[in-house]
Amino acid sequence: METRMKISYSLIFWIFISFGINAQVSVEHVEERIKSIGLDTIRANNVLVYFDSKDSLRAQEFADLSVSMAEFYKQEIGVNFDFKVATLQSQHWFSEFPGIPYAIPWPYFSDRIIMMPSSLTEGIMIDDKLNRQENRWIVDFVLVHEYGHLLDKDYFRPFDENDYFGVGWFRELIANYFAYAYIQSTDSEWAIGAKELWKNKLLKYTPKKFTLNWTFMNDLAPHELGPTYAWYQFMLNLKAAELYEKHGVEFLRTLKLQLDWQDNKNWNTESLLPILDGISPGFISWSENIENYAKKIDK
Repeated sequence: METRMKISYSLIFWIFISFGINAQVSVEHVEERIKSIGLDTIRANNVLVYFDSKDSLRAQEFADLSVSMAEFYKQEIGVNFDFKVATLQSQHWFSEFPGIPYAIPWPYFSDRIIMMPSSLTEGIMIDDKLNRQENRWIVDFVLVHEYGHLLDKDYFRPFDENDYFGVGWFRELIANYFAYAYIQSTDSEWAIGAKELWKNKLLKYTPKKFTLNWTFMNDLAPHELGPTYAWYQFMLNLKAAELYEKHGVEFLRTLKLQLDWQDNKNWNTESLLPILDGISPGFISWSENIENYAKKIDK
């Protein structure tokens, strides 16, 4: 098992992104497959958590976090919640979900299940140089980020049959906004710590391109695709934090009112940026200077 845990970081991200392209085909009967493992369950309000008995503490942490965030957004934007979390050990990822990389969760809309790694000591998100609390911040942020994708669907696009809309960077920015808004409102230590972690991660890699048109990633080799995609996620995390600290939750309400969500299948970066710039001036200059923005936020 240890050998499998050493799979290239960039290769795993490549698998992750490639998997995402065909997600609708690959994620059928997810809950049935989880149930076949024979896991225990706990229910907390409208959240059901699957877990192995030895992971009961981590499962309870996921349950508490899920309920807290769901209740926060029920109060803030009126979205009711009903979803599940699968707390999986590494052997379950490899045996039951081949092709779904360990430690990279995914929101399964058909079953509304968010799959999470149970370990805080192994996996590609774990940094041996960080303490348990810092690694927990990293992993747990992914849970609230994935819930952010569910909120995106439920709040902005309840009429939409598609799980995702096509503008990748904006889709991820919204999920990050939901996630950061929650942690900043409920746990300032986590918010401060997370921002420092993201800034440090940006310093460890420099992509060859700085553009919001993510189609260029389709042409990258696996060893470039993984760290490039990660770099953009960390950058978007920090942009979401910046926007939230300026606008608060009201930004989400404004997006709902001012964007034509019925027409989201026809969106593109060029059409979105002027609208977003009118809502929060600086979007266009940010898009034109992503490299300088990433350097600036180090201070």
